[in-house]
Amino acid sequence: MNKTQSTDLLSIGLGFDRWQDAVEAAIGSNQLEVVGEVRGGQLIQYSDVSGAQLNVLAVEPFATFAGFASATRTLAHLTPLNDVVALADIVSPHGDPITSVTVNLAQGPLIVDEAPMQWQEVGITALALDYERFTSPESFLANNPGITLGTVVSHGAEMVASGAATTPDASATFSARVLHAERRTSQLTGQQFIHVSVDGAFPFDVCVPDGELPERDSVISGSAVMVGSVALASGGGCGGCGGSCGCGGH
Repeated sequence: MNKTQSTDLLSIGLGFDRWQDAVEAAIGSNQLEVVGEVRGGQLIQYSDVSGAQLNVLAVEPFATFAGFASATRTLAHLTPLNDVVALADIVSPHGDPITSVTVNLAQGPLIVDEAPMQWQEVGITALALDYERFTSPESFLANNPGITLGTVVSHGAEMVASGAATTPDASATFSARVLHAERRTSQLTGQQFIHVSVDGAFPFDVCVPDGELPERDSVISGSAVMVGSVALASGGGCGGCGGSCGCGGH
């Protein structure tokens, strides 16, 4: 077992001490893209070749949040909760409910006033904050009695289900079996991080800071910020947005 602490930015190779520093570096890269108009302002995105993303809402309530170009896709019914956070009810291709998670959605500011969107193809990534590695599923189960391997527990989704008045965030705890891990390098900082493909509750990716590569069939678990992006539909629109919402440069 190996335990590590991180931040959502560090997990995607953006080891800045302040969000402002990250945004200023993104501006200096001349690689910002306007992905949509929002209430007289703009939603801007920096997309790194490594898959790392920075989303900047340049209008009130002003927000900056991390994202990632996930290699996986899952089906979800999306309900916007505010300009950044959306509830994703994950379903099977047959419509059977799998689980619900809150995510910081790249297109969130563009769909916040829309009705819930059904059958969206969404890429979801866990940006690890506090995580552990186990050499095998057996090691994970031995160290976590009573815990089921391959689950995602979304605190925000639990708040929504309970009717809590507090605005939920995109935090979650997760565990998953590693299928493949690779190092990626941020073009913006030159820092490396690890992108992990996993077998979990539903198709999603995991990003962690650079270190020892997790081996296949080992287990990674911990807490994370869940981020998501609506996949580009073949017709050129963005899922069920009717083509009006930006697609985060995908």
